[in-house]
Amino acid sequence: MARRGYVQLVNGFYLNGKVLELMDECPAAVARFCMILSFCGDNLTDGYVSRRDMRYVLRATDEELRLLLMENMLEEVDEGYVVHDYTEHNRSREQVLRSRKKTAERVARHRENDDVTALHASRNGATSQKHQNTRTPKKEKEEYSSSFSKEIGVSDFELVREKAHANAAIIRDYPNLDLSDAWNAFAARHYGETRTVNDWCRQWKGWCQRRAKMSGIPPSKRHVHTWKCSHVLEALGRDEETAQADEKACELADRLNKEES
Repeated sequence: MARRGYVQLVNGFYLNGKVLELMDECPAAVARFCMILSFCGDNLTDGYVSRRDMRYVLRATDEELRLLLMENMLEEVDEGYVVHDYTEHNRSREQVLRSRKKTAERVARHRENDDVTALHASRNGATSQKHQNTRTPKKEKEEYSSSFSKEIGVSDFELVREKAHANAAIIRDYPNLDLSDAWNAFAARHYGETRTVNDWCRQWKGWCQRRAKMSGIPPSKRHVHTWKCSHVLEALGRDEETAQADEKACELADRLNKEES
């Protein structure tokens, strides 16, 4: 499946003078302009659309093009059209590809580190078990609690193990979703914000589910909630180690299944 791009639509777009004039004269031209932006982001064209694509893919009419050109929202070139100042408000093709490369390299490093960690754990299982037995349950609970109550930024969230677990769940449910592009859009949207790890996980999963739905990507199969599924654990502030098949968890799983049905 081809990678997908994304574009920025500034807040207040609906109040822009050019947009308001187009809405009075030809509302379809505004909708067409949004489609043009989406096409450019999807295909990484840096704002360029050929005459053929404009006519047969985006279905722009002569009247819509005339008005968009008149309002200087489009510029006409020899082979087609260019969105005015596109790269001043959106990432260029070069920036997107560079970001994808860095993300792929970072994911590869994380996977390599995870493999090394797993190998060390298997070799030193007896030693690890010994250390676990000497630590009190109270201390483990305190360390878990302190790490999950701390608020972190979106760039730090990308590096925690819970993000990798969330990615695995998303890939399982939506194997055709471009996770790299989804993350780039998510990170840009939440830049500068801080949340707890649990909150980030909920935000990230919800973002991917909505993105898949908007892109027409169906889930691989319907998820059946159980007392130990990630949705129930996150809602109750638990993890795999503290999961319990108690009344609260079972009731929540049943309610989630009924709501989705």
